[in-house]
Amino acid sequence: MFGLRALVIYGAFLSSCFFVLILYILGTAHYLISHEKNTCEMTYMFEYPQYVRIALNEDLENRFPRFGLYAYGEGFVTEKIRRMKFSGIPVLFIPGNAGSHEQVRSLASVSLRKSLEDRTPFHFDYFAAHLGKDYSALYGGVLMEETEYVSHCIERVLQLYKGRIGNVVIIGHSMGGIIAKGALLMMPNINASFASILITLAAPHTPSLVFDRTFANYYHSLDNLMPQLKNADVSVISIGGGPKDILVTSAQTVDPTADLNLLSNSIPDVWRSTDHLCILWCKQLVLSIVRALFDSVDIAARPPAIASDPDKKMRALSYHFLERHSGKHSRYYKEKTHFESGGIWIEDIRRQYEWSGKSITDEKTEKSVVYLMIRFTDFANHLTIQALNLDSKDWLFACSASSIEGHSRVCEWGWNLSNRSKILPDSIYRRRKIVDLSLDEIKPLKCSHIVVRIPPGKERKYVNVQVDMHSRSSRVLNFDEKTSLLGAFFLPRKSMNVKIARGDIRHYVKLSGIMDAVSAELKILECVDVSQSLCGIAELIEPWNIGASQLIFMTCSNNAGSKTLHIQTKPGEQNRNPPELRLSLDSTCSYSLSVQRASIVERIACVVRDRWAILYPILIALLLLTVAVKFDDNRDSFLTTGVTVILCVALGIILETCVSFVILHILAISISCSVIFLGSVAHNIAVRFLARAIAFSTTWSDWLLGGLSQLPIVTTIIVISIIPATCGALAMIVSVFLQFLKLTQMYEDYLEELFLSSLRHFNLIRRRSDRPHNEEKEDTRQKILNQMILFLVWNFTAVPAIPSVLVWAKNFSYSTRLTTEDPVLLYSWIALVGCGTMGLVQIPCKSESKVARSISFLLRGIAWMIICTTATPDPFFYQWLLPPFVAVSMTLISISALIF
Repeated sequence: MFGLRALVIYGAFLSSCFFVLILYILGTAHYLISHEKNTCEMTYMFEYPQYVRIALNEDLENRFPRFGLYAYGEGFVTEKIRRMKFSGIPVLFIPGNAGSHEQVRSLASVSLRKSLEDRTPFHFDYFAAHLGKDYSALYGGVLMEETEYVSHCIERVLQLYKGRIGNVVIIGHSMGGIIAKGALLMMPNINASFASILITLAAPHTPSLVFDRTFANYYHSLDNLMPQLKNADVSVISIGGGPKDILVTSAQTVDPTADLNLLSNSIPDVWRSTDHLCILWCKQLVLSIVRALFDSVDIAARPPAIASDPDKKMRALSYHFLERHSGKHSRYYKEKTHFESGGIWIEDIRRQYEWSGKSITDEKTEKSVVYLMIRFTDFANHLTIQALNLDSKDWLFACSASSIEGHSRVCEWGWNLSNRSKILPDSIYRRRKIVDLSLDEIKPLKCSHIVVRIPPGKERKYVNVQVDMHSRSSRVLNFDEKTSLLGAFFLPRKSMNVKIARGDIRHYVKLSGIMDAVSAELKILECVDVSQSLCGIAELIEPWNIGASQLIFMTCSNNAGSKTLHIQTKPGEQNRNPPELRLSLDSTCSYSLSVQRASIVERIACVVRDRWAILYPILIALLLLTVAVKFDDNRDSFLTTGVTVILCVALGIILETCVSFVILHILAISISCSVIFLGSVAHNIAVRFLARAIAFSTTWSDWLLGGLSQLPIVTTIIVISIIPATCGALAMIVSVFLQFLKLTQMYEDYLEELFLSSLRHFNLIRRRSDRPHNEEKEDTRQKILNQMILFLVWNFTAVPAIPSVLVWAKNFSYSTRLTTEDPVLLYSWIALVGCGTMGLVQIPCKSESKVARSISFLLRGIAWMIICTTATPDPFFYQWLLPPFVAVSMTLISISALIF
């Protein structure tokens, strides 16, 4: 009765976990495929691109035969490069994992064309390092090799300028950005002062997979050395791709020590999310980067070079990447501006109104400057002004109307506030800018008015200015939603619905309790002219990272309907400000706004995005717990289950645990099917491999394979002998294959036992022992099940071996031995290969010894410790410890089998 009840409970729990897995799969699919359409324009080469190889010294060329340094050229520039004549400002591009030096062409071509069209007295020379197709994103050994090579590339590039240039601009894509930081900070031949600006594009400053200790130490060293970049006045800019980049998430691109952390969908005049490769060729983003570099140059220097003043560099970079409020070039703004005499001064005392350039119809006044005066009032502390088609760079001022001109009070001069505005997009490409002013901050300047300056010209009739003076507190709405992800299964979604009156331009919605995704819908209720109305825009602001906002159209004809916005980055430890929606509206329209938390699938998509990597340690932990329970003959299974569930709930990983639990069951069923249907295929593969390896016939190879299965010590010697010639990871992969062959052999023996038991049932042959045949079959089935569990352990433990094997195979033509393998992993593979191929790792069907119980408790402790690492601030830095943990566990089991 007790066994039946336990079986029912187990079945119910498995069914619930299966339902969670379905939701998890839906969330994963939503994360992978539900993205906005790519609206980036493609960059094109103006002439045929050429890549000129630049040789390093002979010793370095021999040490790094897979790598190369190239200079980019087009047309007449190529001949100059071939003669090694460089007179510009050097820019070194470093590609990412499996990238190419040819990826520099978008940046280089646009930069070359800009220097020719603008006739600038300087230009940029673009270089690119070719780092092959190695797996630097997963393997620490390759990462160190590439870092050393890039450091020598920086040296070589500067040598080409013969002392005229002292540093380079570095642009790194993906892992290239990490390699760039490592080259500047970790190599003895150069230092941080060799770079003036470092721009990383979609670089994983926070990794998601750390499979070896070398990789982990690399990141730890960078974290400790990053202050050196600050001390060397290197401007560091990190740009991420936003939601469309599913390889490197927005949170991973945040560098805590960078001067600016940005996402492409928050950069002015870009406003688009880019995928991992699109970030290199998206024309809108490439133009912003190129313009920022050009504006960072000190033209007065001889020769022209990137400004040595870090403040000047950051003004140019911030203008293009964060604070662009007018034209394509940053410029110096005078704090004080004197107004022209004879202008038209218009003062409207209404708190909300709209002014149109069409109201100026008198020919005499068409040539005069118009000044719109907005008087301060005690009833409002905030002013929002939205201007359409107003191209003037100096257009907004604060002043004191202390003079009289005609019948009006006017200002003689004003404080320039134009740089406080920002540009906004519009669906029909109208030029739109907006500014938010806190009047309490401006009043100490002893000003009485805010003035909008509108210059004369034919285009003035298209100018439209909307004014909204208000109390900020009246525009802040609070949406408090603190439902957990688990509660979202059962509770209906809470919704906030409000109406926004005509005349309002700005509204804010504080999203308290929401840190994953929010759904919003904005509808036009009434409008003076819907066809000419401005698009309602919603920006999701993350206060802890000013460069991580995202902007979407809400009321345009082709963008109407509910929109879901996902929080992109993680809040800082000291920042408790909730995210907020900032609405930019048309003052001639009234709206209805609906806000609610996103659906369960969309919220799970955020979980998948941020926490998918912790499935791996949880899977290994559950397998070790299963081995522990089996090793202890299921005596403490309920206690183990209870402690594990409590631990997972307390750590907030119950979702991933349920998903992992079902995955293991699915994999067990898949392995069973593979053993049944593919066992002979695996056996034939092994036979043919042996036949080719030792030049035997398949018959002799089949006999040899059968003999090796009976002589495990010989198999162990053969497999371990692979390690000195190749790498330990390859031996680990081979041992996994041997474990599968062992499992198929056990299944074949089981079938043979079934056949013999049927003959014994009819007394056709004698029994070989006094044990009942039912008990023998039960032991055989249990052994197969135990071996399947161990096979799963071997498979998941071998995952970190895959990058090493890929790197070894990639570089086999250069060397048959992988010399950069992490020692900790190497010793782990040796221990696992030895214990596994010797057949010492076995789960006893029945065990009453104290040693077995001790090992069982030790395995539980290791498994629970692995589970605890998933809730640490940086769980990825513990992934490389998993193979050593498993190796220690399997070694203890082997020792107990030998001694006891």
